[in-house]
Amino acid sequence: MARAAKKAASKRATRKKAAARKTPAAKTAAKKTTAKAPAVPKSVSNAESKFKLQDKAVAQAEKKVSQAEVRLDRQKKKIETEDGKLGKLRADLAARRDKAKKNATAAAKRAVDTARGKMNTQRLKLQDLRGESKVIRAEIQAAKQVVTREKKKLRTAQRNLSTKMRDYERKLAKKAKAAQKKAEQKAKSAARKAAAKEKSAAKKAAAKKKTTAGKSAAKKTAAKKSSTAKKSAAKKSTAGKASTAKKSTRKAPARKTAARKTTPRKKSAARKTPARKQSTTGNSDGTTQS
Repeated sequence: MARAAKKAASKRATRKKAAARKTPAAKTAAKKTTAKAPAVPKSVSNAESKFKLQDKAVAQAEKKVSQAEVRLDRQKKKIETEDGKLGKLRADLAARRDKAKKNATAAAKRAVDTARGKMNTQRLKLQDLRGESKVIRAEIQAAKQVVTREKKKLRTAQRNLSTKMRDYERKLAKKAKAAQKKAEQKAKSAARKAAAKEKSAAKKAAAKKKTTAGKSAAKKTAAKKSSTAKKSAAKKSTAGKASTAKKSTRKAPARKTAARKTTPRKKSAARKTPARKQSTTGNSDGTTQS
């Protein structure tokens, strides 16, 4: 038994701990749900609660009126039945009186007295029922007055609720308009930023295109210049080679002619030398050439 009690106590403790652990999550979930729900102002909630209470009061007053009317209907039925009984007693009393007139005996007189007593008691009973019906009618009138009063209060509560709801809806509409304006402004600013970004991107792209075009043009011009320089260098080299070849071709015969010329000079010098020699000899001999 002690072990079973200990086990039960341990199970309860574990359940309590689990519940304590779960409660913060439940509280946070409840807080989230309450935060998500739209906050209605207290004035509107109070007016709504008053309207509901007044509606209940009107319903209760109308219920009382209907109950009183039901009681009045029952009372009317009772009065009708008791009135019928009173009519019967009256007829019985009249018959007994007629008998007593015919036979004036003590028994006949006692029968008349008993019939008269019964009739009087029935009349009193009928009067009580009619008095009760009057009371019920008064209750119905009072209940109807209460209904009218409560309905008036209900109309005022409904008017108050409608005005509060109108004010609340107006405030909500203002807030919605403000939020819409903010959203429009944000959209406009976002559109402006996007347009500015697009413009800057277009400008950057144009600048990149220009730079790439300039670079490509510079590369092309450099390539052209290098090609032209190479071509001109090649032309110059070919021209130089050609000129050197021509010069070599031109100078080679000249050298040959020069060599040829030098050789006759030598010959002429060789030829002239004997004459000079002769002149020198003649001069030495004393003869001069004319």
